[in-house]
Amino acid sequence: MAGAGGFSLVPRICRGECSVTVRLLVSVRSPDEAVVAAAGGADIIDVKEPHHGSLGRPSARTAGDIRIRLTEHCGAQVPPPLSCALGELLEWPRDLPSDTAEFPETALAGYQFAKTGLAGCRDLQDWSERLQRLRLRFSNVAGWVAAAYADAARADAPEVEQVAAAATAGGCQVLLIDTWKKDNSTLLDWLSAERLQRVSEHCERAGVLLALAGRVQLAQVEPLLQARPAIIAVRGAVCES
Repeated sequence: MAGAGGFSLVPRICRGECSVTVRLLVSVRSPDEAVVAAAGGADIIDVKEPHHGSLGRPSARTAGDIRIRLTEHCGAQVPPPLSCALGELLEWPRDLPSDTAEFPETALAGYQFAKTGLAGCRDLQDWSERLQRLRLRFSNVAGWVAAAYADAARADAPEVEQVAAAATAGGCQVLLIDTWKKDNSTLLDWLSAERLQRVSEHCERAGVLLALAGRVQLAQVEPLLQARPAIIAVRGAVCES
């Protein structure tokens, strides 16, 4: 992870050179990274484990340690909102138990947002119902993020438009568009500006916040802002390696 000054350029570009108010979400995988992100001005801190996939779920212990460390770091100040990735929907059993020792509901105490990916759900008829059940499983999280993959075909996932429709119908607060496979491609390599604009307009009409991710580098910020996202999500852009 770069030092605070290493990624402060991103929010400055987003806020200082355009009329769109954009929040910066920084993904972290450890308490130390979370502290750096908070010190650098991240508006939202997203906890995930990249080694487990695009939306890899961290351990319950890591999720808790990050929350505690941020609270200690911020002291009297309110810490940035926390988001947590819960892996892929198909990694969770169809009939969810009321609680599990591996990742209990209490693991997300103090978290404002949660999300899960839909890789492998392209031909699954009841994916939206299963997603709703997972939301109920973590009812202590107020904000749910519907996560769509721009490279849906590679992920064998529903198309972005299908996830956007489910987000609005299911009462999700945020639609995240990310890339499933982390290679040299970016979100805009898989989703045309025209499609992105249509999805953005759908979200605006429904009152759903749009978050954009997928190897976002400084060069991609300006084109992405044309879709008027509420949130830009980064990790690689603020890491040293």
